[in-house]
Amino acid sequence: NGKKGRVQAQTDPVLAQMEQHPETEQQRYDKAKAEIAQVTDRLHDVESEAEALRSRIREERSQAQTDALTGIPNRLAWEERLEQEIARWKRFSTPLVLLVWDVDYFKKVNDSFGHKAGDKVLRTIARTLDSSIRETDFIARYGGEEFVHLMTGASLEDCLLVADKLRQKVEQTGFHFREQSVTITVSCGLSEFRDGDSSDAWFERADKALYSAKQAGRNRCVTG
Repeated sequence: NGKKGRVQAQTDPVLAQMEQHPETEQQRYDKAKAEIAQVTDRLHDVESEAEALRSRIREERSQAQTDALTGIPNRLAWEERLEQEIARWKRFSTPLVLLVWDVDYFKKVNDSFGHKAGDKVLRTIARTLDSSIRETDFIARYGGEEFVHLMTGASLEDCLLVADKLRQKVEQTGFHFREQSVTITVSCGLSEFRDGDSSDAWFERADKALYSAKQAGRNRCVTG
């Protein structure tokens, strides 16, 4: 009996430990599960913060590239798109045409009717041009009363036809200042990107074509 008692005494703690073991494993499982849930929650928080940050950056970038007066892309956005299109041309040689638009006698509008009238002209012309181009094309306010426009995948001759329709659309837009009907027109210079061109040389060629349109009487589109 003494021997049996000693064995019992040694066995009881082992049995007790074995009985406790499943409970300990469950506790470890529950603890690990809780920790994983905590980490997952923190990860979701971080991901939400990151997405909010990305969204804010996208919004601020969009604002930085939008012309405050007209709501169309500004010169910063234009320069970025210009680089992209030239790189695409170098890779695929898809026709690429630059159009430079300028409002005719814009200073006269400002002098006669005030800057608010001038702002209205710019907003209306920007909206007219922007709403009439293809999704693959791009238009931006370059500065002052000048707009720049890229057309891809079409010949210079076809782009000239499109430009002339846009010019007529602007001319047919009715402007009224101080109960007076005023016709506003635009001139345009076009140039196709050529092998060996720099962006500056290309722009200069289109700008010279615009100057020719002005010299020839305005309200016309000229290629260069």
